[in-house]
Amino acid sequence: MAGLEPGATVLVTGASGRIGVRVLGALDARGLRTRALIHRRPAPGASEQIRGNLRDPDSLRGAAEGADAVLHMAATTHARRQGRYREVNRDGTARLVEAARDAGALRFVHVSTRAIAPEGGAYGRSKLDAEGLVEASGLDHVIVRLPEVVGTGGTEGVDGVIDRARRGAPVPVVGDGGIKLCPIHVDDAVEAIANALIAPVAGRTFTLAGECVSEREFARACISAAGSGSRVVRIPVAALGAASFLARFAPIPLYPDQLARHRAPKPEASSDAGPDLGFSPLPLHAILDRVLGG
Repeated sequence: MAGLEPGATVLVTGASGRIGVRVLGALDARGLRTRALIHRRPAPGASEQIRGNLRDPDSLRGAAEGADAVLHMAATTHARRQGRYREVNRDGTARLVEAARDAGALRFVHVSTRAIAPEGGAYGRSKLDAEGLVEASGLDHVIVRLPEVVGTGGTEGVDGVIDRARRGAPVPVVGDGGIKLCPIHVDDAVEAIANALIAPVAGRTFTLAGECVSEREFARACISAAGSGSRVVRIPVAALGAASFLARFAPIPLYPDQLARHRAPKPEASSDAGPDLGFSPLPLHAILDRVLGG
């Protein structure tokens, strides 16, 4: 299939998230009508909003009725109970796939992650299982795997590093800081996701990545761009491992699978994401200039 035509209706999950609200604008710019599946928060910018829940098959069937495509961005990314990832990321995707099939959707775009290695913890396994469900669905589908996304306005992950550098706070790295990051700006992620709905790329999986640097190099680049007095602080892997175990029981600012997810191997970037999805990521210095207002 060549992709959606202007005027088509897209059911969007995760539309109220930090990336989702931007995707709504990109779809509107392409002439697509958006129907946001609302669970907790509204999604400003959607053509229409409909209440639903990935745990409720009936609500998903109602939401998908009459939709020409489904864009699935909703996911649980941090949980203390491992079963939560399965319930939302794997089982929720299964229910949404079924609703999309019943509705006769012309395309199903699934937003996934580079952190899908089986040894990467419960989150990664749940997302890998979800990809398998989409691939086996029989739907015209596209999978877009995101790396670390910068510029969402959050204070976690890579945005958290930038926030700490901006404030002059210490910036922690894992061990020697050698783990590789391949960050992209949120605008580049949004363009690729939106294009996955309209490009002739059915049945394809795209792994996105920007300029790859070590965690230590990223931290230092953020500090330099911010012009702050932050310093890089090494956190021993053993200490983080112990904290990860404790995080199963205590509400500390760390989740049980975060270390495993961070250290797990990541798939290589897709060379065809540029020509086929129009993906042209900014280099790291340009990302930091944009985010920090340089």
